[in-house]
Parts: sequence; C-alpha cells; structure tokens
Amino acid sequence: MKDKALRDAREEQQELEALHRLDEECVHQQRAGNYLKAFDCMERALVLRRHFFGIESEEVIQACRALAEMCNLLAMSFLQQDNYAVTIDLLKKAEVLTQRHHPAERATTLNNLACYYRRLGKLHSAMTSLKRALELEKRLENVRNAADTQLNMCAVLSQLGKHQEALEHAQEALITLQEGFIQGKHTTEGKTSEGDTSSSRLDRISVMCIAYHNVGVEQEFLKDYAESVASYKKVNEQPH
Repeated sequence: MKDKALRDAREEQQELEALHRLDEECVHQQRAGNYLKAFDCMERALVLRRHFFGIESEEVIQACRALAEMCNLLAMSFLQQDNYAVTIDLLKKAEVLTQRHHPAERATTLNNLACYYRRLGKLHSAMTSLKRALELEKRLENVRNAADTQLNMCAVLSQLGKHQEALEHAQEALITLQEGFIQGKHTTEGKTSEGDTSSSRLDRISVMCIAYHNVGVEQEFLKDYAESVASYKKVNEQPH
C-alpha cells in the first residue's frame, strides 16, 4: 500500500514536471514564431491540466482561453492560404473551448467562422455566425471588436444585395468606433502622448477608415451620391 502511494506520488511529480516542460516549450516556440508547434504543446498541456486541476479550475479555464486564441490565430493564417479543411477544424476546436466560458473569444471565433463561410460563398451561414457574435457582444462590456462584427455584417449584406441594411451596420460600426475613441480619450487624459499613438489606436483608426469607405460604397449603391462623396472624403480626413 505504501509502495503504491509512493509510486503514485512519483508519477504525479513526473507529470507535473512534464507540464512545466510543455509550458516552457510553448513559450519558446511562440517566441521563435513556430505557432503550430506551440499549439501542439498547448493542447498536450491542457490534457494534463484537466487531469491535475479539474475541468472547472481557473488553471484549465485560462488555458482554454489561450488555446482558443491560438486556434483563431492559426485558422486565419490557414484561411489566407486557402486551406479550408484545417481552418474549419481549428475554428470548431475554438468553439468547443469557448462553449462554457470566454464569450469575447467565442464572438471572435464566430466572426472568423463568418469569414470562412464568406470565402466559400456561403453567405447565409456567414450571416448566422455574425448574428450570434452580435448577440454575444451586446451582453458584454467594452468589446474591442464590436465594430468589426458590424463591418463584417455590412460586407455580407452588401453581397446579398441588401444595401440599406448594409449601410445601417456600417453606420453602427462608426458609432461604436467613435464611442470607443471618446472613452479612450477620457482614460488616457493626463498620460503621455505615447499611449495616444499605440498600435491599438492606430488599428481602430484603420477600421474607422474602412467603416467610412463602406458607408460611401453603400450610399453609392443606394444612389445617394452627394452623401457617398462626403463619406469617401472622411476617409482621408482621419489621422494617420
């Protein structure tokens, strides 16, 4: 009995050491830009974490979030390479990983699923995914990519020929972005201008330009030419 307890303790210690090595290897592979190898380490580490800490432990919950983020990162990379089989496999994994927790990451997954379906020409499936993402984001506070969801909906609706609806979603995206800039201004008051030119802010300015462009395109489709020209001009008025 005592020997068995010692063996069990030794095995557990070895498995914990294996988990530690996997975590270190994952960090090493990410720094080297080997994201597929890092993904493999994260998957294996998650199995060990579930065994040691339990499915509902904070350790496992956070590991699921990190793995879901990696799934989404890799999925979009494979989508750009037109590797649809691997893309959908990764996105389905991300869906499972975000089923119980992490609604923001689930919304990102649904947005990426919409990109996948749109690439395949399955516009109605893309719309279904985006509607689900939008419903999730409505229940969350400070969702960074809410405007992106609106712009994705605009693009799909435009392809479906629903230009008035597409315009409304592009305008919603603009409102969301403008509100984000106002909130950001309040939170960065008193700080140095360095934070003002952060990559996050520049990314949002880029999305703002896309939103104004999309508004212009939809206004053009609706033969509202004067408004369309004004929207296109707004693109060049954005800070760069």
